[in-house]
Amino acid sequence: MMKLRIAAGVGLLLITATMACGPVGMSQPRASDGGVTLASLAGKFASKGSVSYTLCFGTSFSALVDCASSPHQEVPFNMTAVAHNIRDAVGNSCGVTTLTSTPADAAVYGTKFPGRVNFTRIDFTRTNVSTTTSFDPTTGSGTASVRQYHGGSCVGAAFDSTGAILTGTGTQSFMVSDSGNRIETITTSLSFVTSPFGVPGMLKETMPVNKATSIRESD
Repeated sequence: MMKLRIAAGVGLLLITATMACGPVGMSQPRASDGGVTLASLAGKFASKGSVSYTLCFGTSFSALVDCASSPHQEVPFNMTAVAHNIRDAVGNSCGVTTLTSTPADAAVYGTKFPGRVNFTRIDFTRTNVSTTTSFDPTTGSGTASVRQYHGGSCVGAAFDSTGAILTGTGTQSFMVSDSGNRIETITTSLSFVTSPFGVPGMLKETMPVNKATSIRESD
């Protein structure tokens, strides 16, 4: 159970807020390639991504804690993700992400978690929901709010919250290119929600966490 909570608690927004397949530069505004509106971004997108992060544990390593707490122990992890999501004509999105989390240093992980060396790969899924909060078609740039859940389901771009547990929230910035077939995103904030899958402040990172790219799929 502990190994599941380690990954499940952190998988939420690091990749799923960006859902993507590689670093991209977004430091400078760029002109849109023309004709891009929120409506033109409707459709299916596939994403792949990876990110590194650090989790904070109590001194006994029995529970995740706020990284501001003292004393605590820090454990670095690497994570990869594969996601499929659907966007609607007004900028809402819903999708499911499959994440795989592994310790950055298996030897250190084995020392801190005796008996768990053979359980260093942790797979789990999350349902991710985003809402566009602003969009400028002249530059192809925008912002969105993001929520992640354990459970729930997607009905197109809409979210059915039946049985869902909110695990975290966040914000992102995005840039559209390739006539709306490519969306570059960057996570700008993260906030964990106290639940069986994590606690606020358990992640030690400096924003922005990561950058990524989503590519349109054929209908």
